[in-house]
Amino acid sequence: MKRKEQGKTADSAGKRSGKGPEKAEKESPEGSREQEVQDLFLLENGQLKPFRSEDYTTSTLYQRVESFTVECKLVRPEDPANLLYEGKKPSKKTIPIVVTRNNGCLLLESWEQLEANPEQLADAAEVIGAAPVKQVFVLKRK
Repeated sequence: MKRKEQGKTADSAGKRSGKGPEKAEKESPEGSREQEVQDLFLLENGQLKPFRSEDYTTSTLYQRVESFTVECKLVRPEDPANLLYEGKKPSKKTIPIVVTRNNGCLLLESWEQLEANPEQLADAAEVIGAAPVKQVFVLKRK
């Protein structure tokens, strides 16, 4: 019994020494790059495409600020809303991007446009709240 307990303490000491998190640290930069790729979109030929931060463009980019899953629910006929939000409403500073189930993207002008035409959500997998951004270079003194 003492040997098992000592083995457990050695394992837990190894975890505290940082051997386990080193692997996570090595994976996290790659994971953050993947997240960066998914967080930036470029409007090209009327379609939104993922944009890599290593690339350069003078076009407006769209950066993910918030994300919503889409769920269809049945409500009473007397309920006036066609579109309901669970939790906080999206920021008015963002614009909605509807991501369809076949990985297509639809950029809308405003959340009001989405609320006025909720049928656009029939084939949606998620809705992204994005902020328009542009790419610039920064020169730093040495």
